[in-house]
Amino acid sequence: MEVTRNNFKEVLPLVSESIEEADFLVIDAEFTGLINGKDVSMFDSPEEYYLTLLNGSTEFLLIQFGLCAFTWDEKTKKYQNDAYNFYLYPRGRPGPDKMFLCQSSSLDFLASQGFDFNKLIREGISYMTEPTETRLRENLTERQKSYSNDKGTITIPDECKAQIEDICKKVGVFVKENKTNEMEVDRCNAFVRRLLFQELGSRFKNDVFLETKVLENKDRILKVTRMSSSDERKNKDDEKKEKEWEDLEEAVGFSKIARLISQSGKLVIGHNMLLDLLHTLNHFFQPLPVDYPSFKEFAHCMFPRILDTKYMSSLPPFKDKVNSSILQHLLATLSEPPFSLPDIGSVDGRGYCQTDDKQHEAGYDAYVTGLCFLSMHAHLARMRGEESRRVTADSALLRPFINKVFLAKTAYQDSPYINLAGVDPSPSREHVFHLTFPKDWQRNDINQLFSAYGQILVQFLDETSALVALTRRDLAKTVVRAFANNKKVVLEPFIKYKGLHAKALQLQAAEGREESTPLYVKVCVAFFIILAVWMCVSVNDGIEL
Repeated sequence: MEVTRNNFKEVLPLVSESIEEADFLVIDAEFTGLINGKDVSMFDSPEEYYLTLLNGSTEFLLIQFGLCAFTWDEKTKKYQNDAYNFYLYPRGRPGPDKMFLCQSSSLDFLASQGFDFNKLIREGISYMTEPTETRLRENLTERQKSYSNDKGTITIPDECKAQIEDICKKVGVFVKENKTNEMEVDRCNAFVRRLLFQELGSRFKNDVFLETKVLENKDRILKVTRMSSSDERKNKDDEKKEKEWEDLEEAVGFSKIARLISQSGKLVIGHNMLLDLLHTLNHFFQPLPVDYPSFKEFAHCMFPRILDTKYMSSLPPFKDKVNSSILQHLLATLSEPPFSLPDIGSVDGRGYCQTDDKQHEAGYDAYVTGLCFLSMHAHLARMRGEESRRVTADSALLRPFINKVFLAKTAYQDSPYINLAGVDPSPSREHVFHLTFPKDWQRNDINQLFSAYGQILVQFLDETSALVALTRRDLAKTVVRAFANNKKVVLEPFIKYKGLHAKALQLQAAEGREESTPLYVKVCVAFFIILAVWMCVSVNDGIEL
């Protein structure tokens, strides 16, 4: 089911019900880009992997979010899928005016898949972090309290006096003639409108109601409405306050869905889901911390049970049978013996079916991920001689895969995952070296240099340096001795090279972010996090009478 700002309010109760009734939830997301600057390395530790993505990915927007809830039907003994495809676009007023990055290749790819960018911008659902929401709610509460209080008088600058007086005279005529109930004052900026609120409110307090009106072209004008009684004024005041709260609720938008998922405590499944997880936390909850242990604690607190189907497919008994774990390739593999895809229905026509072909639509990809998960789950159950087709998140069957998020670039370097609920793998890097070589060298020159020591893995850093890993790890010390006096190249252990660059990576991640370790308040059902709020909210047009 497609969800935009036009139907979000009416769909929200349906989504809440779907989340509540589901056995498990599957998510997927689309972004305006993947990485800006330095990419992750095949030799990164889980912490370095996280910091690199923190530096290079969090300024992109999450523009489409897919949610597929899988609910067990006791009558048919099979799962029903209930899928939602959300277009997301953060809006200024009352939220912050968000700036973001775009990556041309990512937008080009989405366009080739039929992504509707006009719908995104026009109809995308807004969202914000919890600290921003808290600040906006506090500001609005204080602002509405001030409506009934006297405000300090602003001295009218000489250059504005003629304009203000002219408008006041026009409003006076409007009140006296009693021909229409409304008039509009245009061609005045925010400061002039503020002065008009002050002067008109003073001169015609009991006769008119003043408010700022936003036109379709986003221009702002002053709307003056005739008041016939004090009761009518009170009703107008109440309507205005209610509308301000409604606008704020709309600005919070999709964040409500993300928090419902979090609060449900349900098993949340994704495919190659690290970026999905990072963006979900960063855009809908709070800015990601620089401190890596704090990130793991934060992620596990918000989503206590996560399963990554890409990690699941990388382990036995699937590893030897899955040649490619790209989502559509995985689906094709799991469609053939010894695997089989489950028969899945849809709830009230809101879900997908296997004959659909909507690749890279986030809702559809979430559905396909759910199919792959159920196929692998059923295969494991058959191997154990179990008949049950229903998923139990706490079962021993799933325990090896829970809370381990796949790291694609390091998968063949013994550190293929982040363990959100435990200790990460800490593989040896004694077989990895930093190599500096002449500028005219090519890959073949490096291969020839190491030809006596077996096959190697090479990751170029720039035109004169690369990281090199031996497949024959037992020859690491031999290589060090052999290259000690080589005049053409400089070889240093990876650990020495990484030590020189680790601090720079930390400093880059910390730039522009809160330096101190955030304090997480965990109380059984408490999923809200207390952080210092750095964002300052503009209320230029919020001071009204």
